[in-house]
Formats: sequence, structure tokens, C-alpha cells
Amino acid sequence: MKKMMYKVSCSILLILLAAWQLQAQTRITGRVEDNTGPLQGATIKIIGTSYVGTTGYDGQFSMALDLKGKHQLTIHYLGFQELLLPLELAEKGTLNLGVLKLTASTGQQLEGVLVTGAYRPSQVRALQMKKSSANLVETLAADAIGKLPDRNAAEAVQRIQGVSIERDLGEGRSVSVRGTPIQWSSSTLNGNRLPSASADNVNRGLQMDIFPSEIIQFVKMAKALTPDMDGDAIGGSIDFITRAATARETFSATVSGGYVDQSQKLSYNGSFVYGNKLSDKLSFMATGVLWDRSSAADNYVTIFDFNNPDRKQSFAMDQFQLRDYVARRRTMGYTGAMEYKINESNTIAVKGLYSQYLDQQTVRESYFSFKQKNVSLQARHADYLTDMYNLQVLGHSKLGQQWNLDWSLHTARSSFNYNSPKNIKKDDRGYPIINFMQPMEYSHLAPDGKRYQKVDWPEGDLSNETILPHPASKVDPSKLRLNQIILVQNRNSEVDYAAKFDLGYKVSDKLQLKAGFKGLNKEKDVRAGVLVWMPKSSLGVADSKTTLLQSLQTEPFPANGGFLSELGNPYANVLIDQVKNTQIDAFYTEEGIKNYQLQQVQGANAASNIAGIYLGKENVYAGYIMANWQVSDAFLVLAGVRNEYNHVRFQGKKAVTEKDKVSQEDVESVHRYHVPLPMLHAKWNINEQAVLRGSLTRSFARADFNSLNPGIIINELTNTITEGNTALKPTLSNNADLMFEYYLSDVGLISAGTFYKQLSNIIYDNQSIVNLNNKTYVKNTPENLDKASLLGFELGLSKRFTELPSFLSKLGVELNYSFVDSKIDLPQFEKGKQVSVLTTTLPKQAKHIFNSILFYEDGKVMARIAGNYKGNYLNVIRSQAGADHYQWFDKNFTLDFSASYAVTPKARLFMELNNITNEPNRFYHGMRERMETISYVSFRGQLGVSFQIK
Repeated sequence: MKKMMYKVSCSILLILLAAWQLQAQTRITGRVEDNTGPLQGATIKIIGTSYVGTTGYDGQFSMALDLKGKHQLTIHYLGFQELLLPLELAEKGTLNLGVLKLTASTGQQLEGVLVTGAYRPSQVRALQMKKSSANLVETLAADAIGKLPDRNAAEAVQRIQGVSIERDLGEGRSVSVRGTPIQWSSSTLNGNRLPSASADNVNRGLQMDIFPSEIIQFVKMAKALTPDMDGDAIGGSIDFITRAATARETFSATVSGGYVDQSQKLSYNGSFVYGNKLSDKLSFMATGVLWDRSSAADNYVTIFDFNNPDRKQSFAMDQFQLRDYVARRRTMGYTGAMEYKINESNTIAVKGLYSQYLDQQTVRESYFSFKQKNVSLQARHADYLTDMYNLQVLGHSKLGQQWNLDWSLHTARSSFNYNSPKNIKKDDRGYPIINFMQPMEYSHLAPDGKRYQKVDWPEGDLSNETILPHPASKVDPSKLRLNQIILVQNRNSEVDYAAKFDLGYKVSDKLQLKAGFKGLNKEKDVRAGVLVWMPKSSLGVADSKTTLLQSLQTEPFPANGGFLSELGNPYANVLIDQVKNTQIDAFYTEEGIKNYQLQQVQGANAASNIAGIYLGKENVYAGYIMANWQVSDAFLVLAGVRNEYNHVRFQGKKAVTEKDKVSQEDVESVHRYHVPLPMLHAKWNINEQAVLRGSLTRSFARADFNSLNPGIIINELTNTITEGNTALKPTLSNNADLMFEYYLSDVGLISAGTFYKQLSNIIYDNQSIVNLNNKTYVKNTPENLDKASLLGFELGLSKRFTELPSFLSKLGVELNYSFVDSKIDLPQFEKGKQVSVLTTTLPKQAKHIFNSILFYEDGKVMARIAGNYKGNYLNVIRSQAGADHYQWFDKNFTLDFSASYAVTPKARLFMELNNITNEPNRFYHGMRERMETISYVSFRGQLGVSFQIK
């Protein structure tokens, strides 16, 4: 791959050197802006000719013309007054029109400056980019990101039609598009797929809370791919575009402080943006963000005995858990961009990003085990540390009047590790967990000795959401014995190297051809395992001491503001003081293991730990060709085909457990496959306001990394085999989209559309009975299912009520609704054998997604209240237990508020509030009346000031 990248780099440089000698006969260039910055997607026309162009993300345009003499140029942008310019064109050479400023069609004067509000410019940019796009896209602009209380990338894109997010301790973390699984959508930075490394190293989904929203300039989400885009995006491709170098001095800053109600702690946030032109040819842009805050959650979890062969008793509660989470989180992000304009035909640029996400969690848990007749307290804490860097060198060349070349070299790395305890060697650190146990009898049991929820035992005294453990005696620190200490280790990283070039050829004013190649080398390194120690007294070693909770350093249960106060603080009588974090760390030193007489019962040579280490290498070579045909002034066709050749190589370990002996051997697997991806788009501009789009495309999703792990665990004690499958086929999707868009005269949109996805090779966890050396085993391995389907429709409305009287004319709404219905046939098992097939929905696919924003904007003042609704969906499939034991996520509606006031044209005060109704997350077991998990995070808010100095 490195040799390939070297050859491609040399070829690009040779073409670039040749390109410097070529100049268009006549070329006009310029940059289109408003008072807040560049305008992307502006339409440039030469009146009376067929020459049409558009501006890029930096507002710049360049048009090669076979014209001379006097002409007129017009610039059109939604929500702005049309600009008309006279041109005097020479037979040869370049005419630079400089910076062309457009004026908003509405606004008010404030101290000599035209003010159009804080929100209107973002709407204008988003709608214009959407309208000018050849394919179906959704967009967000920089001045929209952060106007709502959306502090990371996931929370920013949740406002887009068809998008729902998964949260962690109340903060957005991952994104689902059109009801598809998280890993079926791609997340890219400036057009390149981002590496994924996190505590959950299982899938390819990006942990989006690593990106503070302030470093993003645009978000462009393609719901229908074009051939020049990476094809592994069934749901959609979300491209985060960082700020480009600027042609004029820009300086802005934001500072704010906030409060998190659940943890009752403060938060701090600061950011800056600075850019300037160092010379006529060299410009730069830099951004920096620091966000330090706390997060917290109170929840309970019910573990059901769903593997019990007795159907009634399978709904008995095996265990009831109370969990309190408190975390300090710090997000840092820095971006830089430089651009050097070699001449009017050639530019070269560099973009870089570094982001770090630190999550310092403290968790205290109480487990009431009805089946095992005990209570255990578990204390854990860890630093989750995620780093990401990204570096891209890219260039653009005009090769005469008809040819142009875009190229880029890209590298990115993401790494994750648990970084606790700090008092042991760095390479040995992980996630420390300490467990204490006390024998316990329970009251309020059914006649069969089991504990049930109300829905399964009508005589019970339990409500649906207040489940009481009813221990027969007190939870007592003098009876809680140290049971075990655990260290979960996880170090994983992903490194990408990519080279790409795109060559465009203008056949005529109506027809443009484009072809390109991309080479990608990806390396995934995973080292995960679990180490376990137990007191010798628990192992029956004579004359060994017992460690009781009361003999250790403790602190009050970390229940700021009460624990599950939303349910009336029902658990105060069973919560006691627990060990401090410093006391937890003391167990993991050599001295601690000796003093507390601990013996390791699971080490690095355990079968699961051996198989948890693997190295994956993925080489992808993609090529495409496409044509953009302007059939008429109103009708556009974009067609092409992309092919991605994949070479996958994974190295892992095979571990076999026999009695107390574990043997291992190296295993390796190689898989090669092609994925052809034909694509067709049509766009009909019915008139200046109405657009109809249709597309037929093919996309795919690669298997998750853990599914490709060739590691094998053969357990002779349980007669089970667990292994990955590097021969998994990618999931394929044939997609059809149809969308109607009507752009309102005063910055608004009405849209309606439908989409269908025909899916094949869905990946699921299969169970089967196999014979090995005359013994029968239950084998667990991922396999491909034949088919599934997904059908949906989308409705959207963005409207300002300017026709209403008085203050009502300052109101507006943004509404969007998505309905998604999917079908998948899942095999059902009994004792490792398939007995039936169940038709259900795709996991994590909500049928109903709804976003609503009501806003008020009047020059100085802006206020918005935003609601986000996500319907219930299937979350966890338990094939052996059956559909009655599936876990479902309950419907959820969150409400956020933001407001700002322009003190001066350059300073604005703002306020942000999240989750103002304290909406909980609920998961239920089979039916809504049978609660499995409920979690509350309360609200958080910020007050601050932003400065647009230049």
C-alpha cells in the first residue's frame, strides 16, 4: 500500500507540474460572501449563454469561457438579492472579480450594520446547498451548529430529517440514519472515512462525541450516494467538513459556563476561530475548543431468568441492579488549514485535526440476586481516553479549458484505552472493578419462590417503574465480604492511509465526465482481556483473612440530589457507603495483592483473553466513472458505476480449554471480494421553486471487526465453540429514492419523499450443532441471512410566518417526520437447533422519528425550542429465549431550548438548556409493562457570550 501511495503521489506531482504550464483561454474567478462568510452553492450564470457554475465550500468559483467582449454575469443565492455584474472579457487570460458580497433580501439596520438574525444565515446556506446538489442531501451550516444546545457532532446532526441518535449519560454518541443500524452509515471528515476506536471496539460506527461541534463548518449528509463517494453507507454518508483557510481576517470567540443538574456540578466551555491571509497566495484558518463538564445518570436494571426452560419462570427476576454514574468529561479539539494558491489554475491545501475525549467515570452499583440469594456491591471507576488525529494534503488543478484534477493524500489514526489505576504501569492499566458480597434472603416472593414484576404476578405490590428489592435484612458493611477484583483491559487502535484522485473532463456545456481512483489501507489492532483475582479465603485456603467493607476507606453513596428521585427516592433504605476510588486502586499494586491475600484466577492466558487479541488489515481499491448530463435547463441526469475491491486479512488465536489447561495456536484468514455499485440520479427543476429528485443506487456495509476476528474459543467444559468469520459477505442494499422539494420565497422548504431498500447478506449471530472428534458442541458464529427490506417516507416543512402581523411575523417552524418500516426473518433456536423463523424489524430501527423547532427571530433576539421524538424499537435480540424476551427501547421525546441577544453587532449573549423535561430512557422486556431498564439524566444548561471580532 505504501508503494502504491508513493507511485500515486509521484503521478499527481508530475501532472501538477504539467498543469502549471496550461492556462485557459479565458477564465473568470471570484469569491461569493455575505456579512458572515463564504456562500457555498451560489449559482453563477453568463446571461445569454449556457455557461453556468457554482461556488464551492469556500465560496470560490472558477469558470473557463470560450467568450470575449462585453457580457453580463448574474449571481443567485436563495434568500439574497440577485447580483448583476458587467464583464469585459479579453481573448485570453484570467479575470479575477475578487470578493463579491451579496445582500440579504430582508434584515434590519443595527448601528449601520445589516442584521438578519442569528439563525437566518444558517437556514439560507443549508437550503441553498440542498437545492443546488445533484443528489439527495441534507445539510447544516456552521452558524446553525451550536445555535441549538448541541455540543458534539451527534447532537448537531440529530436535527436532520430521518436521523436518530443513541445517548450515553445524556450526551449524544452515535447516529442512525433512516432506521438502519449505526454501523450501516459512514462518518467522514472532509470526504474521508474516519477510523473508529472506542470502548466498544465491536463495530465500525464512529463515537461522535469525540468531536465538539465548534470545529465543524458544514455537515453534509448524502442519503443517496454518487459514484465518487465511498460506497459503504447503506443508511447514508455523513461528511463533517472542517473550516477552510480564509481570504480575509476572521476572529471569533465563545466562552460559557453551565450547570449539570444530575451531578450538581458546573461546566466550562471555550472556543476560538482565527484566520487570515498571510500573502496574496497563502492563507490559513485555526480553531480550538475546550469543553469540560460533568455527566451523570441514575438507573436500575432488571436481569430476567430468560434461559429457564419453564416458560412462566423465564419471566422471573433473577437480579435487580441499582446503578449510579457520575463522570467528568473533557473534550478538546483543534483544527488547522492552510491554502497556497500557486496560480489561477492550481492550489494546494493542508487540513489537520486533533481531538481528545476524556471520560472519567465513577460507578457505584448494588446487585440484589433473588436466585443466588445474595446482595453484592460493585464499585468501579476508569479513565476512558480516546484520541484522534487526521491530516490531509489536497490539491486542485485546472488543466486547460476542459480538464481538471483533484487529488488528496490522507492519514488518520484513532486510539482508545482504559487508563486506570494510575498507580500501576501504563501498559497494565485497564478498568478496575471491585465486588463485595453478602448472603441475603428476600421477602415478597411468589409461591414458587421467585420474584416477578406486576405484569407477571397479579398479586404483587410492585408498580411498573418502582421495583423494590425487599431484602429480609439490612445491607451491612460488617457482612459484605470482598468477593473479587477485576481489571478489564482494552487497547485498540485503527490507522488509515489513503490516496485519491478525481479527473474531470468537460465535453460540452451540457456534459461533464469524471473518473477517479482511491486506495485505502486500514489496520485494526485490538488487545482486549479480563483479569480476575479472588481472596484466598473465598477459594478455601486455610488461615487466610476475610476483607470486609467496613475495614476499608468509604464515602457516601454518590447520589447527588437523591437516587432516582423521579420515582420518589424509593431506594434510600438499601444504599450504603461504598469504597473510595483511591481504595479501589490500592488493590491492584503488588503490595495490595499481598496485603489482601488475593490470588489470580483468570490471567492473560485465559481462552477468552487469548482470542481477544487480533490484528486486521483491510486494503480497498476503488475506481469509478460517472457522467453529469444537463439534458435541458431544467433536467439533470447523473449516472455512473463504482467498484470497490476488498482484500481482508485477519490474524488471531485459537484457544482450546481442557480441564485446567489452555492451549493456543495462530490462525489467519484472508478474504477477497468485489462490490460493483451502479448509481443513477435524476433532478428536475420544475420551476425556480420546485425540484423533483429520483435515484436508483447500490451501497453496502462491511462486517464489523469483531465478527471478522478469526479467533476461536473451544471450551471442553461447556462444549461450546465461539469464533468469528472472515468469509462474511458484506451486506448489500439496492436503494430507490424519490423526493419532491418546494422552496418558499422567504427562506423555507416543503418536502415529501419515499425510499425503499432491498437488503441481502444481513449479518447475524448463528448457533448450530457441530461434531468435533466425536463430541457434540454448540457453535456460535456470525453468518449471513438471505434478505430483508426497509420502506419509508419523509415529510418536511421549514416556514417563516412573515405574512402574519406584528411579532407573529418573526415566528417560524421547522418540522420533519420520518416513517420507517423494515422486515427481517430471524432464525429461532432451541438447544442450538433452529426450530422456526420469526419476522421482525431491524434492530435499533425506530418506525417514527420526528423533529420540531419553533423559533422567534427579530434582529437582536433569537429564541428556539426544539423537540426530538424517537419511537420504540427492537434493541436486543435473544434468539434462544424467543421474541417474548427481546429487549425494546421505549419511545422518547426530549425538549431543548436556546436563546440569544445581540448586545452589539459583534457580541451576543446566549443561553442553552438540554432535556428540560428530564425525559428518561426506558427499555422494556417483551412488553411495555415489563420494565428492564430505566435511566434519568435530568437537565443541563449553559450561559455564555460569543464575540465576532472580525
